[in-house]
Amino acid sequence: MAKEAANNLVETSDYIGHHLVNLTFGWCEKTSSWGFAHHQQDISKSLDSACDVSEMGFWAFHMDTIFMSVFLGVLVFGFFGLINRSAKKGTPGKLQNFVEFVHEFIGSAVSSGYHGTSKIVAPLAFASCLWILSWNLMDLLPVEMANFFGQAGSGINYFKILPTADLNAPLALAAVVMVLVTYFSINTHGLGGFLKELFIIPLGPLEFISFVSKHVALALRLYGNLFAGEMIFILIAIMFGQFFMSFSQTLWFLPGLIMNLAWALFHILIVALQAYIFMMLTIAYLNLASTKH
Repeated sequence: MAKEAANNLVETSDYIGHHLVNLTFGWCEKTSSWGFAHHQQDISKSLDSACDVSEMGFWAFHMDTIFMSVFLGVLVFGFFGLINRSAKKGTPGKLQNFVEFVHEFIGSAVSSGYHGTSKIVAPLAFASCLWILSWNLMDLLPVEMANFFGQAGSGINYFKILPTADLNAPLALAAVVMVLVTYFSINTHGLGGFLKELFIIPLGPLEFISFVSKHVALALRLYGNLFAGEMIFILIAIMFGQFFMSFSQTLWFLPGLIMNLAWALFHILIVALQAYIFMMLTIAYLNLASTKH
């Protein structure tokens, strides 16, 4: 009995670990070559790599995060671009009404939260909100998609379709916001004034720590909420999978299905709310950087 429980625990931990691994491509010092991590070698036999993900160091790229980010960006902004180009005067269609509503919603948020004169804030808010929302919506897709396509012969068994569950993606967005906030602050207060606020004014070192930490928190807030949501889907999938493990455990099927649907419906609120929070905090940070005080 204890041995069976231990085996189930190992299988469960392996299952969770498998779904948390990115499709990693990087430089391997052992072979002095580029390649996928060794457990992902069936993707390309010609790129031989003997390295684990942890051994690839800085030059390791999460190809699934990069692919999904680019794909969703092209899809979302291409859609809005096509609707804007085909917009007609007179009575608009349903798609045009939807696009105009999104523009007005984000435009009103920028107008109420940003009081500067820069014209880059509105496009930035629009891009960040919709791009992050499209990322987050991927969390509603089945967690077994990578396994399904891998078993179908694609050779890709490790593929995380949720970019926000990879800390690199939220940190990259937060880094862009930090650079823009720094630029706006220097443009408003001058380089000397900006450095004075961070280092010279009493409690200056604390101000510098606050400046950096609020941007790190901007990324961690987004990452933490979506990563936790993905973990819950994985745990529900383990419960749901009991149906296939033993016919005597078919009662797991119904609660697993109900929990999947219930969590998915609730998670829609988290998905939209986190995109909105990131956008509003970005607007607030840029407004603060543009205000003389």
